[in-house]
Amino acid sequence: MAKHSIIDLTLKRRTKVVRSEIGTPAYTVEHVETTNPVDYEFSVRSDRHFLALHDLVFDDGLMRVEGEKPRRGRDLRETLTFLPAGIAVEGWCKPTDRPQAFSALYIEPDAVSEAVQGQSCWSRPEIYFQSPALLGVFTQLREVLKGAPPFKELLVDSLGQVAVATFASLQSANGPAVRPDRKLERLELQRIDAYLRENIAHDIRLDDMAGVLGMSKFHFIRCYRATTGRTPYRSLLDLRCQVAVDALTSGRAAGEAAVAAGFENAAQMSRSLRATLGILPRDIRG
Repeated sequence: MAKHSIIDLTLKRRTKVVRSEIGTPAYTVEHVETTNPVDYEFSVRSDRHFLALHDLVFDDGLMRVEGEKPRRGRDLRETLTFLPAGIAVEGWCKPTDRPQAFSALYIEPDAVSEAVQGQSCWSRPEIYFQSPALLGVFTQLREVLKGAPPFKELLVDSLGQVAVATFASLQSANGPAVRPDRKLERLELQRIDAYLRENIAHDIRLDDMAGVLGMSKFHFIRCYRATTGRTPYRSLLDLRCQVAVDALTSGRAAGEAAVAAGFENAAQMSRSLRATLGILPRDIRG
């Protein structure tokens, strides 16, 4: 897993990049822009849902999203991309000599209500799509970032909820009817749980979890949610937090606890404990 930044426009040589960000426990909105772009690469797996509006134009570029065919992109102005939490993405870009920018909304999985999260779109990437309604939401988010209105965090939370509802409604209207997914058997859930516990200190991909049951990744996600009411990633994150708490309680240092639980570092562990359990490592005494 990784920190929430998906794309960095600063690679390969020095360039001036302007970033602005506002974060709340549920949502973080970020705007990134540069006037002298450079070629760059990216390779990230986020622990949050990611919804972004692009103002990017490339001479050439390629994005590979886990479980999807590679997608080339050139003129991406006013297009959006959605990546579910836990999905790996990598690629490269050769920007044209024009200002480049993107606005991103990072969504904590717990911020999505169970009724909305039950839709299959939250486990399925959506790459380079268009939505005038979401464009309007991002325009308002950028105004909040650039201005100085009172209650900025409240505005971010409110607009974040609007973005979630708008995206879910858009996907529900455009998507095909989905047949009911079967529920996993008790022994299948036990096999998944055993696999997670045995490998919790390592990088665990959705493909790995699905492979335990011989399923495709997206079919596994739907069946798991139909059985448990939650995503596989949510269960994995909860288990990582449980292992981290046990390690901290036993007296291990924060860095050691993070490694034991499979977090990238102590900072990511701290953020996950706060978002999931409402506690910080310093609240736990050995």
